[in-house]
Amino acid sequence: MSVKQDLLSPGDSAPEPREATRLESDEEVRQALQARRARLAARAPAAKPGAQAKTPAAGPVEIEAQPERPLLRPPTGMLCALDDGKLDGEWVRLRADRTVIGRIDGDVRIPHDGLISSRHAELVRQHGPSGFHWVLIDLQSTNGTFVRIGSSVLRNENEVIIGSGRYRFEAGAAPAPRIDPAGAPPQTTQEWSGPAPVQSLVPALVELSPAGPVNRTALTLPEYWIGRDAKACAISRPDDLLVNGRHARLYRDAKARWHIENNKSLNGVWLRLAEPMPLGGACQFRVGEQRFIFRAN
Repeated sequence: MSVKQDLLSPGDSAPEPREATRLESDEEVRQALQARRARLAARAPAAKPGAQAKTPAAGPVEIEAQPERPLLRPPTGMLCALDDGKLDGEWVRLRADRTVIGRIDGDVRIPHDGLISSRHAELVRQHGPSGFHWVLIDLQSTNGTFVRIGSSVLRNENEVIIGSGRYRFEAGAAPAPRIDPAGAPPQTTQEWSGPAPVQSLVPALVELSPAGPVNRTALTLPEYWIGRDAKACAISRPDDLLVNGRHARLYRDAKARWHIENNKSLNGVWLRLAEPMPLGGACQFRVGEQRFIFRAN
């Protein structure tokens, strides 16, 4: 019985060595990205008026590829619980379809903020005709969930936070008259209730406190400023250090709708969610006194 030997017999030639697989290092990937950015930057500047345009070098045209993204799985969101007074903090990757924020329960818990409900808000990843998107939902919390806005049309009973103050907008619609379903005049004597209060007929901005309303500003002018500068702002917060001099603008448009607009203030204007809010690529929201940044990848 013969046994096959691995040793070479006299006169046999040695086999060619197998070429090893070479892995591309992280440094090589980084260098390739830097080279790509340099090429794109070299193409970006436009020629100044009157300057002689440079003739492009002859050679093959390089076709740039787009960065690879997942095609079959949902995208990952990013959530940052901001450190107090900072613009950065603890980042969490949202891989699940639902992420609950709360004081006691949930995936992201803030146990030391007494203004946060046990299950306060939820981030939900949904799929629609245009692809995946994220929605922020308030879970019927006691103190509400607020999003930072640039501007918004105000609807009746919308609440906003400006600095350390909270306000409620009252649209001022008069109560509808009571009409018999059959259209016939009532057969019994109606109770006389007198005219509706003036404040219920005129739109108003009402400052709120834990004990209830404290100030009411009837909105009879087409425009109001809210801020710390009492001379420039009809609705002033002179002692609120979180408010800019002219912090936000409140105005009525041609259709008699009221808008609120942030005036590039440091601490922003925050609108309470009245219904689920679709989120864009990046935004800020707050639950209790905790601020968050959300980013959709």
